[in-house]
Amino acid sequence: MPTKRDYYEVLEVPRGAEAAELKKAYRRLAMKFHPDQNPDDAGAAEKFREITEAFQVLSDPQKRAAYDRFGHSAPDMGGFGGAVDLGNMTDFFESIFGSVFGGARRPRRRRGRPGRNLQYDLDLSLEQVVSGADVRLTIPRPVRCGACGGVGSAGGRPATPCRQCGGHGQIRLQQGIFAVATTCPACGGAGEVVLERCASCGGDGLVVREEAFEVRIPPGVDDGSVKVVEGAGEDGRGGAPNGDLHVMIRVAPHGAFTRKGSDLHSAIQVSYPQAVLGAEVDAPTIDGPVRLKIKPGTEGGQVYRLRGKGVPHLRGSGRGDQHVHVDVCVPKKLTPRQRELVEALGRELGTEIQSKPPSFFEKMRGLFE
Repeated sequence: MPTKRDYYEVLEVPRGAEAAELKKAYRRLAMKFHPDQNPDDAGAAEKFREITEAFQVLSDPQKRAAYDRFGHSAPDMGGFGGAVDLGNMTDFFESIFGSVFGGARRPRRRRGRPGRNLQYDLDLSLEQVVSGADVRLTIPRPVRCGACGGVGSAGGRPATPCRQCGGHGQIRLQQGIFAVATTCPACGGAGEVVLERCASCGGDGLVVREEAFEVRIPPGVDDGSVKVVEGAGEDGRGGAPNGDLHVMIRVAPHGAFTRKGSDLHSAIQVSYPQAVLGAEVDAPTIDGPVRLKIKPGTEGGQVYRLRGKGVPHLRGSGRGDQHVHVDVCVPKKLTPRQRELVEALGRELGTEIQSKPPSFFEKMRGLFE
């Protein structure tokens, strides 16, 4: 039985060679002795097996460490000998450096193309957000062409293999032993071409049709949230799945309420006597007016909470609260009787009140005193 040569000797590298040096040596030798480059040379094929086996061992850190210590009879590794399949060696070579010898290729099978997602902007009122809504949407949707069945060819006839690439989807530019693969410009990489386009869809396989969808908007959605309707997007081709419809929620501003999370904020005006003495007033809510008790001595800016009058929680039960901000309305003009009463109240409370505005001469005199 012939003695196996040292792997470092096979690759013509020193024992301390680094990974980059090993790869460079293997590339040089493998290209020289590749079977496709030497079809009638049995010795070249054997040489290719030898250098590929050597590189497989030395490029693996664990196998290399075992080989450096025990040689070809490395324990727990079953040795590195045995028959080597030439086809596997070629696949290994091409997995590292790519196919550069223009070997036989399988024609590319036409693949389906998934449908694209569509988007629809849906405007909602705050009332719809609170109660939820069932909305009927009508959108222009690309669907499979009925005339050709989505194939894109006249009469639905199947596409034919591309003549330029032979159905591979790629063409190869050869220079010496090197070849560069590029997408076929004639078929766009599909490997097939439509000779006569469908008149209804122009060869695209899809036509645009108005379709209606019922969409359930749950209570409590936020502005900017997305409701996904699966399969309501563009139709897929060749058995691929349809795209989805993304419904973008846009909530219109409300004239009486401001939303913060699940809470609502509003404002009411009360008169000065109501703020001082207390009162019951109507406060608007998203569900309709409710009676709100204003406590005596309420100041401007004070906030009252109406529990459960906000927006429903999108995840979970219950609703947020409504915060009512009180604005105390102070009259700008008073009748003589009203002024008399306010002055009397001021004296009673010990508040200094100017009974009437100073005249022009009083103002001037005050400047020089």
